[in-house]
Amino acid sequence: MTKSGFVAALVSQKAFTYCRAQEACASIKGTQVSTSIQPVISVVIPAYNREDVIERAIQSLLAQQCDVPFEVVVVNDGSTDHTAEVVRDITDPKLRLVNQENQGASAARIHGVTVSRGDYIAFLDSDDVAEPHYLQCLFEALVAHPECVMAYAKVGEMDGSWHQEQALPDTDPDGVLADPLTALLQNGCFTISMNLMATKAAAKEAMQGRQHVLASNDFDFCLRMALQGPYVYVDRITIRIDRRDDGIGKRFGYRQVSFAVLVASEAVKLSLRKDEAVKRALTSRIRLLWPTAFGQCLAHKQWGFAWKVLMQGLKWGTLSDAKQVYWAVDHYVIKKQP
Repeated sequence: MTKSGFVAALVSQKAFTYCRAQEACASIKGTQVSTSIQPVISVVIPAYNREDVIERAIQSLLAQQCDVPFEVVVVNDGSTDHTAEVVRDITDPKLRLVNQENQGASAARIHGVTVSRGDYIAFLDSDDVAEPHYLQCLFEALVAHPECVMAYAKVGEMDGSWHQEQALPDTDPDGVLADPLTALLQNGCFTISMNLMATKAAAKEAMQGRQHVLASNDFDFCLRMALQGPYVYVDRITIRIDRRDDGIGKRFGYRQVSFAVLVASEAVKLSLRKDEAVKRALTSRIRLLWPTAFGQCLAHKQWGFAWKVLMQGLKWGTLSDAKQVYWAVDHYVIKKQP
């Protein structure tokens, strides 16, 4: 049997097993078989004031061509518009709505994973669209590579073209990325818009105690997943992203860059790695980001963030960074440029 044939057989077997289990329970209890069977995959959508696009995201998931049962968990993060009502109006047993007070995307994703029922976790931003093969492709990749804790893929624009800002790292011929920590430090967050799937156990471990990460939470999540094992890459576009003016990156740019500096340093410290490859990658990442982060924090009077970023800059940077720091302070603080 070919590798693809083995994976397809295994996927079908999982779906068959779940269905037969439901039938057996119904036979014993003398009740009707429920259409809401135990999901294998849970997809979490954090949503805040997305009444205009949330249905598009949900429908793209409900239309998935996936051989195993899945659920869609929408976490309404304290929306003040009609996001919750839009979700409630969609009638599908695979869809669940969970409400929470506004705490940010990171806390919403953590809440969604906590209440999820699947053994595998995927994500979709509320303004993005999943391709019909999104779940199937990533699930097959993880099943075929049980040594990997996470699968990721290409990201597309809304017109279907590849998002060329996605800096994809090299993998082995089977798509396995053996050292994702170094790759993330070198390339930045190449799993744009959380275009990924992970085992639930690994996802919960990566998210534990991370509610305070208000921005760059996708980078933080992937760094902490990288501490647990290798990734596997799927060479297909599996989601299409819709960049909007009300996104975190547009509204809180200083948070994005500042948290990127801090979470990168934290991840390397937790890894206990001392090798030159990861040290060079971290040094390069922090030197690239910290002058801008420092200037933006000062401009927004975020003194605590500014101090933490400065400490990382002094630890990993060099005297040659002074020119970039001067430019950042002049640009963001003195000239008050965005």
